[in-house]
Amino acid sequence: MLDKVANILLNPQFVNFANNTKYTVTTESFFKATGRPVAIMMDKKVDLDTRKYAATKECLYQTLCTVIYLTMIPLVFQKYGFKFAQKLMKGDKDFPAFKDANEFLNYARLAKMDKEHRQNHKLISKISDTLKANDDDKLTLKEHLLKDDNPPKFPFPKGVIELSNLIGTVIGLAWIASELSNHILHPLMYALGFKTKPVNPAKDNITLPAKNNKPTEQIDVKA
Repeated sequence: MLDKVANILLNPQFVNFANNTKYTVTTESFFKATGRPVAIMMDKKVDLDTRKYAATKECLYQTLCTVIYLTMIPLVFQKYGFKFAQKLMKGDKDFPAFKDANEFLNYARLAKMDKEHRQNHKLISKISDTLKANDDDKLTLKEHLLKDDNPPKFPFPKGVIELSNLIGTVIGLAWIASELSNHILHPLMYALGFKTKPVNPAKDNITLPAKNNKPTEQIDVKA
């Protein structure tokens, strides 16, 4: 049994998954969105209504975090972080002129495969036919993938993407998610019947009962 677990943990694909910020954060958010509500509902020391409220709110919040992360990271931080680094490192041999972050990620994924697996892989078509590591290289990067047992890996662009993902994670989950929750989650909780919307007399044309301004009776206390 331990040998099977060790084989899974040492598998290169599993190691790559564990080292990828996007995969790990997405997986963590998924288990939080499912595991935490289950744990809350199992706490029999708390009354059922409170458990339902807390579990629903936690599930909605973690789902919101996952959606923000999956949309904001690749579309904003990863995309523009990669472009910025390319401009900064233009002409550097460690940072070839990949079209965008996605092309690099496709290349990096192929470069980790065995040469036989790369030959007819669908990702090969997503690599530019003219892209080279540098002007002195006689082969294109696509030719390296098809002919070399160990094609160039380019760790620097990979580090740029991971750093962009990390920055996006901190900003997205620590700040944006908490701000959006006030505008999205609270109305959802009202709609699901877990909260009673506070009354706004001016907006809802409700007349509140007048306060009793009758003066209190004074009592003389003799010494």
